[in-house]
Amino acid sequence: MHCLLLAGVQFVFDLRLVLLGNKAAGKSSLANLITGHAEPRRTVTAQCVKLHGEFAGRQVTVIDTPGWWKNFSAKETPEFQKQEIVLSIAHCAPGPHAVLLVIRVDALFKEKHRRSVQEHLEILGERVWSHAVVVFTYRDHIQEKTLAECIGSEAESLLLWLVEKCGRRYHVLNIERARASQLKELLEIIDAMVMGNGDCHFEMDRKWLHRVEGKMTKRYTRANQRRKIVQDQWESPLGRQGHKQIPIQKMRIILLGPRRAGKSSAGNTILRTATPTSRRTSACVRRQGEVNGRHVTIVDTPGWWKSLSVAHTPERDKQELLFSSSLCPAGAHTLLLTLRVDMAFTQEERKSMEEHMALLGEQVWVYTMVLFTHGDCLGDVTIEEFIEGEGEALQGIVERCGNRYHVLDNENWNDGGQVTNLLDKIERMVAQNKGRCYEMELKTVKEVKQKWKEAEEKAKARVKRCKQMKNTVKEPAKTSGLTLVLLGYEEAGKSWTGNTIFGREMFGSGRTVRCIQRHGEVRGQKITIVDTPGWCKHLPTEQNPTLIKQQITQMQALNLSGALAFLLVLRADCSFKEPELQAMKEHLSLLGSRVWDQGIVVFTFEEQLGDRGIELQIECEGVALQWLVDRCGNRYHTFKDTSTSERQQVRELLEKIQRMVQANADSDWRNTELREVTQWKKIEEGRVKRLGVKEGSKSDEDSRGKIQVEIEEEESDDVFDDGEAEESSWRRN
Repeated sequence: MHCLLLAGVQFVFDLRLVLLGNKAAGKSSLANLITGHAEPRRTVTAQCVKLHGEFAGRQVTVIDTPGWWKNFSAKETPEFQKQEIVLSIAHCAPGPHAVLLVIRVDALFKEKHRRSVQEHLEILGERVWSHAVVVFTYRDHIQEKTLAECIGSEAESLLLWLVEKCGRRYHVLNIERARASQLKELLEIIDAMVMGNGDCHFEMDRKWLHRVEGKMTKRYTRANQRRKIVQDQWESPLGRQGHKQIPIQKMRIILLGPRRAGKSSAGNTILRTATPTSRRTSACVRRQGEVNGRHVTIVDTPGWWKSLSVAHTPERDKQELLFSSSLCPAGAHTLLLTLRVDMAFTQEERKSMEEHMALLGEQVWVYTMVLFTHGDCLGDVTIEEFIEGEGEALQGIVERCGNRYHVLDNENWNDGGQVTNLLDKIERMVAQNKGRCYEMELKTVKEVKQKWKEAEEKAKARVKRCKQMKNTVKEPAKTSGLTLVLLGYEEAGKSWTGNTIFGREMFGSGRTVRCIQRHGEVRGQKITIVDTPGWCKHLPTEQNPTLIKQQITQMQALNLSGALAFLLVLRADCSFKEPELQAMKEHLSLLGSRVWDQGIVVFTFEEQLGDRGIELQIECEGVALQWLVDRCGNRYHTFKDTSTSERQQVRELLEKIQRMVQANADSDWRNTELREVTQWKKIEEGRVKRLGVKEGSKSDEDSRGKIQVEIEEEESDDVFDDGEAEESSWRRN
């Protein structure tokens, strides 16, 4: 190691650095500042980038690495990106003097972000912490604020954990206007660390490094083989197979795939339009345009949770998939199955995808092509290398589609060639299918339409009953005090509901493991909210942790003053079937029958329904959800994450609660108790009869297993690393 002594201080003359961090953390900007590169790189860092420069009389080599999505674990990061992190060490042989962990201090930082940082950093091994320095970056928009104001109490403790893990080595830097003195201070921290490490640089286990290099070599070889097979498949003369490629003047395409896979953006890229895609597609949308002399019709469909089985997809979303082909007169030439190249693809996702595709019939694969989105994140990595690197799960899906696939860079609209090539592939596929198109059976489409018609009529009737209930209760007076108890399964949005009612963060973003009681004043009324632990959505009480049952039972021992209301919190965009109902009934039974008389169903994430009203969702979802709402006296409310209507939603909820309290006070419950028990016994018997199961029967063990939560705080993948966009994301926990 070449070290110099200046003014009694030893420093490294030929300094080697590796930068790690999530997307948009500021790694590339920091690399430019250190090496003196004035021109920022506008492209995504998809592979390691090696920069050289001179700063303060020393030579500096910086390796900028691909960033990960800050919300996701290392398991969800594609293999090629994790391999790039490992190879960053080889790019600055014999090893870096320091690994700079770049963190945006002006963006939200939660426990999931801390875990993500730890998992990605430890790809390099546990010893990397001894050579790591945290660099907190921020931008000009917080210049007038103190950094303490940008870091909440929860974030502060998590960031302190990182600093402690790095031996209390950290530096704070404005990456938009850093001064030379600030950069010099950072290098001095690095010099001190190197000296403390015995003038040693960081070295990985050479066996592990060689193993990764071997994997990349095999991936590259297999990718070349796949590319040759696919080229032969596409370029072989169709005439030999008895098929003739004919230009399709009116092309019809269906886009389908998991949520946030980029379906709507892909539609924009193909049609070269700028239709907003910030809202989730909740119903089939047909769009048309002229592309390269063709009239192209594209049907965008609702996405499903990528790792959850079809049983967890709302009924209406499944019906929309069945209905999609009817929007393509004479059928669809192709179905484009969208997948992201900036996220890993697991066996759970493959199973979910195959189950959802099975709704459309086994023949659907003959007409399906995989459309990879976010192609800019690949950089110089070919799509074949990505497929081979992700393993059997992705390879299986590609092979079921007859090795038909294409990559779109949704950010590069100027590249018309990528769309031209896609349309050419579709024409070739249609020729191989002898001109046949995909169509759903007419009987199935008619059945879907009939179900929608019946659901719409029932939804209107439910709205009418709500209005009648409102008119029969006299104008309620505000109660002196009000206690709200939040109940529901994990990830339903209980804590977020409590924060929304208070209008500020009173409950943390982590998992609630014990009852938490908070007090506040809302619209001049004193309110107490009790947040309770959530149970596993599909499991009965005996299979849930004992602590959850104890906490729900002991909640009654809290000092609860004023009128009492139970808020049964559900996600509006998730399935609710018999197993979920049984789990809820069993857990609520711990509180006695009063929970139904004083309960209101609160649906969260209503904005995910689009233009579909909650009443229609209730009626489409089926008997279990209808029973729950009816058992609560048809009392329900919805919350959507829109700041403009947030306070109005809270006001309306409190008014509903006050009307419920007033109605309960005006009723003689002792005289009506027997009648109500008899009434609900009849309703329950009818529900069980319609389901064709006995009360207390259990669903299949597979559906009672623990499901993988995919909420991801509902932040858009395109913006959730932007500090400004994250300021309101506490509402999602």
